Amino acid sequence: MEGGRISHPIGGRTVIDKLAGDPSLCLATLVLLLLWLAARIGPRKFRVFPGLDGEKAADTLLRVVCGFLLVGASLDKLGNAAKFSEAVGNYQVLASSLVPLAGVVIPWLEFFAGISLALGVKRRGAAFLFCVLMLVYAFSLSWALAHGIELNCSCFDSDSNETATWLTVLRDVLFLAMGFIAWTSPKTYAALGDD
Repeated sequence: MEGGRISHPIGGRTVIDKLAGDPSLCLATLVLLLLWLAARIGPRKFRVFPGLDGEKAADTLLRVVCGFLLVGASLDKLGNAAKFSEAVGNYQVLASSLVPLAGVVIPWLEFFAGISLALGVKRRGAAFLFCVLMLVYAFSLSWALAHGIELNCSCFDSDSNETATWLTVLRDVLFLAMGFIAWTSPKTYAALGDD
């Protein structure tokens, strides 16, 4: 155990670090987007579940995944606003007077938008917020990288040792694509609200 977390025996990286690494998240997101595309343009006879609308099911899957991504990203930040505020300040995008506010507000936005997406409550508004957050994250990362600032993304784990790279920006752009689909999709399955 390291800092209350289960550690991975190789290299001292936590299990969260391994699962939330940029290469694995990029690959998983690409697979999900390709599955969505296959459901959209693939032949109808290859549907896995007869009677189930493949397009609607694929839209639902992306919506729920976006929700879990936001909730997962928020959990570490909610418990430690000071540490997350420090991470936000490292990007050097916001005025220093706004950094503490962002350190408190962003995790709660992530949490509630994620819950809304996962449950399908006000999903269009939550998906729009997801897209805005991904745009802000991609811009902030790009800004920092373009200005030679080396930093830890602090996206899913503020204790992560993984340095942000252009692959991190690509990951956020792929997440944005999933969020855009969730935002623009017609109705989805398993939604508690209708909007």
